[in-house]
Formats: sequence, C-alpha cells, structure tokens
Amino acid sequence: MKISELVVGEFYIIKPTTKKQVVINNDNLKLSSYSSVYKENKIYKESLFIYTGQKRIQIEKRLDSKKRNVYTYKPHMMQCVKTGEIFKVSSYYIQTYFVKPEK
Repeated sequence: MKISELVVGEFYIIKPTTKKQVVINNDNLKLSSYSSVYKENKIYKESLFIYTGQKRIQIEKRLDSKKRNVYTYKPHMMQCVKTGEIFKVSSYYIQTYFVKPEK
C-alpha cells in the first residue's frame, strides 16, 4: 500500500511476512536487512500503527554568521499504539510495507 493511500486516524501494521528488521533511528522508523549498530525490537514489528498525517518541519541551517537558510519538509508520521511514540516514516522502502490489519 502506498503512503499516499493511507487515511489519517486509521490503524495499520507492518506486513507480517517481511523478514526485514524494524529499526528505530532518531525517531525515524526504518526497515533494514541487517543492522549491527541498531538492534531490532519485536514490539514495533508486532504493533499497530496509527497514521497521523504529515507534519511540517523547518530546519534552519547557518551558512555563516549573517546568512541562514531555512529548509521545510513534510515527513509522514506514524504513532505506535503499544508504546505511544510518534515516528517519522521517511524512507520510501518502509512506506510500502504498511497494510490494513485483518480482523
């Protein structure tokens, strides 16, 4: 399912058939085939997620003492039901792994 097809406030899970690891890195939710630095937590792989929409984030970057550039981007946000944490879903790879849970 594409990330653009997700509905705000609906519940989703990560495909249970995936063999990839669900990794959390600085509030980013990612899938990786192997990570020696970040350990997988099974809670996130088995949890429900609520799609909370897009959030506007501004980053200010100083070029020198007088010049500043402001960058704006809108990452997709998912909230984990078990832990209550909110994550950015920035990588395209994991965006395609969210599906509606079967009842």
